[in-house]
Amino acid sequence: MDFNKIKINYGGKLTCRKIFKRKYIIYLVISILCLIFLISLYTIKNNKIKGASMEIKEIVTKNDEMSEKINLLRTQNKQEEMKLSESQSQNSIIKNELSMLNTKEKNTKKTNLELISEKEKLEKQSASLNTQLKTETELKEVYEQKISSLTTLLESLEKEYEKLLEQKSENKEEKTIENSKIINQIEAYGLEKTIKGTIGKKCFDGVENNFSPKIFHEKCDGSAVLVLIKTENNERIGAFSKVSFEGSETKNDPSSILFNIDKGKHFELGSSEYSTIVCDPNELPQFGDDLQIKSNQQGINKFPSYYGNKNKNKAEELTSNYFFKIENLEIYKIEF
Repeated sequence: MDFNKIKINYGGKLTCRKIFKRKYIIYLVISILCLIFLISLYTIKNNKIKGASMEIKEIVTKNDEMSEKINLLRTQNKQEEMKLSESQSQNSIIKNELSMLNTKEKNTKKTNLELISEKEKLEKQSASLNTQLKTETELKEVYEQKISSLTTLLESLEKEYEKLLEQKSENKEEKTIENSKIINQIEAYGLEKTIKGTIGKKCFDGVENNFSPKIFHEKCDGSAVLVLIKTENNERIGAFSKVSFEGSETKNDPSSILFNIDKGKHFELGSSEYSTIVCDPNELPQFGDDLQIKSNQQGINKFPSYYGNKNKNKAEELTSNYFFKIENLEIYKIEF
């Protein structure tokens, strides 16, 4: 194309140079516009990229925050699970305790019912006992009145007996028991009631007869005897034998008795089959192992062996010592 020949009706003629220049300007303008457009696009895209990057950063930050929250929630969840496990354990313990309490409550109710039943029984028994007590109280009053009257009667009888005893003693030619240095007349009466016999003449005196077994057998054999002993400790004891000490054997006497005169006690044989009366011409009276009287003024106390109750009585109920010294010894014949 020959730009020099081109004519353009735009108010004048254009030369090729001018046309080229104008075209160049147009291209330049278009290029600038394109560049501006591209820059704008780049700017917009860059801004979008920056915005997207910011958004990504925000998303990452949020994601990190969410991870932290998730971890925190996981930790809290674990803690909650642990608490839940503890709560379940506690709940199980509480259930067991409740079960035990229910069992105890049932047992308590059962016990209460039993106690109520027992209380009712006791109340009935108490009412019965009160009635019985009332009756017994009334009977006691009656008995006390009777006992009082009997006591008065007994006192009067004792006074009468003492009078009779005095009269009897006055009428006796020989007041044998009044010569005793060991017991008095009232104590003698008590011994007579126990042995169911009458105290006769004194047949042996330890001090006067020098504790001689020979004299004892000469004067006392052939008769029932009452033996009275006073120890150096001023204890008074005695013994009774219905059979005689003559001979040289051990005899059976179911009616023989040992006495503690101070305590007002007497002790019978533990068995009627026991042979306790030891007869020896060379010895003074011996009542089994329980009471032995020796010629050297010594006494031996092994009570209770044959006399008394082994499960109840003790040796000191007869004398306080196992071996004791005899201060005085009196032996009386007994009449029936």
